[in-house]
Amino acid sequence: MKKLILLIIMIYIPSNILASDYLADFISENYKESDSTEVGIPKIYHTIQVETEIGSKVLMLKGDDPNYRLWFRQYLATAKKLIITVPKEQDSLFKDSKIFQIDVNLVHPFYGSKWKEPEPEPEPEVIVEPPKPPYKGKKHIMIVDDNSQKRDLIQMIVKKLGFPVTIASNSHDALKIFTNQPDKFNLVIADGNIYKGVSSTTLVKSILETSPDIPVILGTDYKEEKTTAMLTDFFAGFSRVIVKPLVLKELSKTILQVLEKKV
Repeated sequence: MKKLILLIIMIYIPSNILASDYLADFISENYKESDSTEVGIPKIYHTIQVETEIGSKVLMLKGDDPNYRLWFRQYLATAKKLIITVPKEQDSLFKDSKIFQIDVNLVHPFYGSKWKEPEPEPEPEVIVEPPKPPYKGKKHIMIVDDNSQKRDLIQMIVKKLGFPVTIASNSHDALKIFTNQPDKFNLVIADGNIYKGVSSTTLVKSILETSPDIPVILGTDYKEEKTTAMLTDFFAGFSRVIVKPLVLKELSKTILQVLEKKV
């Protein structure tokens, strides 16, 4: 009699890779950030309301991935289709719940792929033109700001003081103009915020490398305390760099003080 041999092959599938995917339509978002350190209060409160095949849900997104959150919010601004990946052990709870807490990385775009950290883009090469002959006219004050309305107001104040003005809408152009004819300027007034292509700190350092004695006023907004503190610390060893909130009604006095070396 032949023996019947029963061969049982057991395949082990880790439970943590078993999950269900649900297609969802994005409806609305609630996003808030808090500096609170109190226990139980999340630093980021981020929920999205979605409509799924099993009904409407509010997803409370958890997880410390600010880059993915930023990318995901940008995706939500242009697309409405999502895929929600629910771990097997939480599937029943998800089906029965109207409000469900889930890791933000488990909510995927329907089109495209998840966020990946982009390669840093190199700063554009600054092409310096051959210097012009020594400037013999009246010294200019350079104004560097990407806000046209703000530039116009500063220009009006500077011209009332009797100084000619050179304007640049970004720090890349400003550096090119200044490096080409540095002796044309006796003061630079620049916005302390980051510019496209070249940062404000790189702009000022490059200007001072060309003309170490030229004064620079780096203006910040009075509400930007962190920016003011960061720039003040960065230029602590540069006596000719003045970092301060730019108050237009006090700008005339500040300009004259700087040019007379009273600060």
